[in-house]
Amino acid sequence: IQFGSLNDRPVAADYDGDGRADLAVYRAGLWIILQSRDSSVRIQQFGLTSDKTVPGDYDGDGKSDIAVYRGGVWYIFQSKTGSVRVENFGLATDTPQPGDYDGDGKTDIAVFRQSNTKWYVIQSSNRLYREVEFGMTGDIPVSSVYQY
Repeated sequence: IQFGSLNDRPVAADYDGDGRADLAVYRAGLWIILQSRDSSVRIQQFGLTSDKTVPGDYDGDGKSDIAVYRGGVWYIFQSKTGSVRVENFGLATDTPQPGDYDGDGKTDIAVFRQSNTKWYVIQSSNRLYREVEFGMTGDIPVSSVYQY
């Protein structure tokens, strides 16, 4: 399947909540999503060209939310409500690493900091902050390899 253009960033995730990843690309602040549920194309304007894409199910509704990371600030377009959630977490030089670190089924906000090889996580289940040293200077977090 050919989908997207040469400079698009792949951002596949389950945006329609059917349990299957949807083909999707990010192009200069535009999210173009081929929904697997019905093969319709959803186009959503959200973010800036230089933003780092960080889709995930932050609101726990079973659908991936469109989200970007910009200079230590997370902007999350919540699929459940249609509202934008803004979280200040991380530094401009951090690598965003969203994932379900507490096992509650929601995506947690997290960053990896190269300068001290620490992971910083805000758990979605209880809003507690975790800090874990893991890795070596120069390591690239695995989930970020394809995102940037």
